[in-house]
Amino acid sequence: MTINEREPRMDFSGLVKGVQDFWDFIWPPIFCIVALTGILVYVAPQTFKVALAKLTNLKPDDQRQVQFFKVAKRFGFDKLLPIICAFFLIFFLDVVRNIVVMGGQAIPPVISYTPSAMLLEHSNDSMIECLWMTRSQAIHLQQEAALKAAPPTPHETEGASQKDPAPFHLDTRYGFVTFEEISQLIDAAAVEASAQHKDAGPVKSLHYAEEDINAPHMAFSALKFLFLYTLVVSFIELRRSTTRSRVVFRTIFLLAVIVVGMFGYFLRYLRATEKVQEMKRYVARAYPLSGTMNCEALDDQTSLELHNLYEGRAERESEWRRRWWSLRFPDTTIVKWSWEQVTGQRLPNSGR
Repeated sequence: MTINEREPRMDFSGLVKGVQDFWDFIWPPIFCIVALTGILVYVAPQTFKVALAKLTNLKPDDQRQVQFFKVAKRFGFDKLLPIICAFFLIFFLDVVRNIVVMGGQAIPPVISYTPSAMLLEHSNDSMIECLWMTRSQAIHLQQEAALKAAPPTPHETEGASQKDPAPFHLDTRYGFVTFEEISQLIDAAAVEASAQHKDAGPVKSLHYAEEDINAPHMAFSALKFLFLYTLVVSFIELRRSTTRSRVVFRTIFLLAVIVVGMFGYFLRYLRATEKVQEMKRYVARAYPLSGTMNCEALDDQTSLELHNLYEGRAERESEWRRRWWSLRFPDTTIVKWSWEQVTGQRLPNSGR
């Protein structure tokens, strides 16, 4: 046994992860505090001076500080002061982050996306088509098995023939499968692969992609809050300032900068979302659910019929779906409904 083999190897992975987690926690609230203070100083200097003077007046005088430290030392609290201060500091930072980020998430517009609409943009992908064909064929086989187990009554047969004059048409022969179902199958395959293949490369790449989506979404929400915060601060400053033109100019300039930042993080969020969906499809291709990708088992006639049916279905759904993402603004329907419930008066154009 050599000397190097007898020496214990130090593992710093836990320390590195702890430092990384601490940094991930500490930088968002620090950024929020710096941004809130910077906006207040830049847009509303008079308001900042008033607020700073009030905070200074809240500071206890020297005599009360000496008395406090004497009492703390007498009861042994002086040794706990660093821990108490650290606790309140962490609590304050967490409160600031939640106010800015979660408050920004509640401010419209809110980004939403439809995974099934995103699949339509990749309808030429062989994996998506295979999932669709396999699912459609499975529904067809289930329907045949149900008919054999319980044959339809003459009345049901007559009603079906009147409803569809061509019962052997492709649309009625195979199951009706939507792209929403395909999206759910891909999500289910990704969840199962994450549980059974934690250390696999595709699964790790998916986790990294999911982590990358949080930062742009959090920044976009924070900027929405800062946009509203800038407007409120500027209105307060206009009541005190004698140079209102400067306040207006700085407000407009800062709002323009925030809007540009929101647009940039909005695009980053969309790209990160696309990356997550791409990695989910990659994981579903590498670790498919049992019985979801059996295209090789289809005969040539069935494969051709399902291929034609798939292309027609994808083309029809693409005609009325424009894009996979959208910006949702406040729903005025709930406002009208609430007003009618409280007052008992129906608003015009309420749709009733």
